[in-house]
Amino acid sequence: MKKIMIMHPCILTWSGLYQLFRQKLPGVDIVQAHSVYDVAFSDDLYNIDLIVSELYGLNENIRLGVKLLSFAQASREDKPLLIMTDVPGKQVAKCLGHLPEASFIALSEDIPQLANQVDLVLAGNVVTSPCLCTAQGVSVFNTDVKPFSDSEIKVYHLLQEGFSITQIAKKISRSVKTVSSHKRSMMGKLGIDSEVELYACFNK
Repeated sequence: MKKIMIMHPCILTWSGLYQLFRQKLPGVDIVQAHSVYDVAFSDDLYNIDLIVSELYGLNENIRLGVKLLSFAQASREDKPLLIMTDVPGKQVAKCLGHLPEASFIALSEDIPQLANQVDLVLAGNVVTSPCLCTAQGVSVFNTDVKPFSDSEIKVYHLLQEGFSITQIAKKISRSVKTVSSHKRSMMGKLGIDSEVELYACFNK
């Protein structure tokens, strides 16, 4: 393992996770992500060997966070995702089926148990804290997550830079209708219903 990305909205928790993984993997490059959006749209996403993340960020709720993490995992070719969360078990239970290959560790576990579960994940196992397995939840998410196409990624980055649909169409030599179609497709893949939500993610 050469590179891991850690995302947690609480800087103190992030620092604790950083210390834990620095101790477990002394030679690894640790990258900080500031939001789930940063994780999902990282330019380096394919080179990250392990993502360690909370289910939400400062500006993302759990529902959107799970969709973004599902989106990121769809592009990562079976590389591990470790959710280290302070979210109550019943809420986490709603997410388990939507990130089936992810490990879920409760930050409420005592330190030796938490460290043992992290060791199991680093050894290639998929782990779920017992306190998270016992809760029952009802699914509210769409699990049919597909990665962005190369064209959609290009449009996304240009939108993020502040270009209008018309400007992007000229810049990439496509019709306004095609660029608009890419934007609608991205919104559908993210489970976003409004342009406001899409544009909000550009500022994360």
